[in-house]
Amino acid sequence: MKKTLLIFAAALMMASCGQNDNKEQAQIQPEQANKDVPMGVPVAPMQQIQVQEKGGANPNVLGDPNGPVLKLEEGMPLDFSQLQGEKMSVGDQVASQIDSIRYRAEQGNAKFQYVYGVCYEKGWGVEQDAKEALAWYRKAAAQEYGPAYNFIGNYYRMGTVVSADPKQALEWYQKGAQVKDDQAMLNLGNCYFYGMGVEKDEKEALKWWKDAADAGNVYAISQMGDCYYFGVGTEKDMAKAVEYYTQAADHNIANAQYRLGLLYYSGNGVKQDQTYAKLLMQKARDGGMTEAKDFLEKNFNK
Repeated sequence: MKKTLLIFAAALMMASCGQNDNKEQAQIQPEQANKDVPMGVPVAPMQQIQVQEKGGANPNVLGDPNGPVLKLEEGMPLDFSQLQGEKMSVGDQVASQIDSIRYRAEQGNAKFQYVYGVCYEKGWGVEQDAKEALAWYRKAAAQEYGPAYNFIGNYYRMGTVVSADPKQALEWYQKGAQVKDDQAMLNLGNCYFYGMGVEKDEKEALKWWKDAADAGNVYAISQMGDCYYFGVGTEKDMAKAVEYYTQAADHNIANAQYRLGLLYYSGNGVKQDQTYAKLLMQKARDGGMTEAKDFLEKNFNK
């Protein structure tokens, strides 16, 4: 049972952190959506950070060597670090427990209904089937399970299995936000930022991003740094930008590491420290930030 719960927790993290592949990312950032984005403002993320694996199968994405902790209905905290050292991928681990997941889902457990939906979406232990995934997300959503609301919103935003409908996506994100799902709050902020299914409103976007950041969503924390850095929905405030970027950088968010590196390099909002700026830029580069790579080559010959 303990192992099943650990696998279940890993599936939750994988699902919330790797919702869309690169093809989807290209679809959700069309020129039309970005036409009103202020010059230089990073595109507000429409998906969570991809899982950063260590040793081939570590679901820890938050930069904490002990891993994040989730509490299930049994009330026992689960430490993701207990999965470190496993030779199987997280998907294979989940697949090995598919019978237990199916049983709990069929018994009406909303969390397991959601995870079972993820299994169908990812093809973990079952044949990949987006329609079946959506059906299980709807079952979990009927019990007001926040992540399921968010995933259904994604389906309507992307037009996966259903017709693309920004207003429907907005409504599902709103439902998720009402039950304090941090990813739904982030996506709701994105809707207001881009004017998807609702009138564009940067202040309203800022409100939902802040709520998501306060709930611990690391992408939202980075996005709040961007808002104060560029003055999106609020006045520019480098001190607050540094505060948010520092939190997100500590969680290995490349955008935050890059922006924070710029601030330390120039001494804007912080005491100038080019050595630390170089370190931040290297981390951002290693995280896939091409701007950081270019900056290092130009300023440090690296």
